[in-house]
Amino acid sequence: MTDSRVRSTPEMPRRVDYLLGAMGLALFGGVGVGATSSAPMELATGVGAALAAGLLAVGLIRYPR
Repeated sequence: MTDSRVRSTPEMPRRVDYLLGAMGLALFGGVGVGATSSAPMELATGVGAALAAGLLAVGLIRYPR
């Protein structure tokens, strides 16, 4: 059985793939900064989460499908 809606994996990463990677880096980067610096963990993770949410909003606006 094949589904006509399933697409093959592209050979090159798409822009949305880079956007998802940047979201992950923002989330884990906030935890890393909070763990290794004198900044409070809540502040660092909050900034990382806010940055990831902003990237999600950009992704939803640019790639609504």
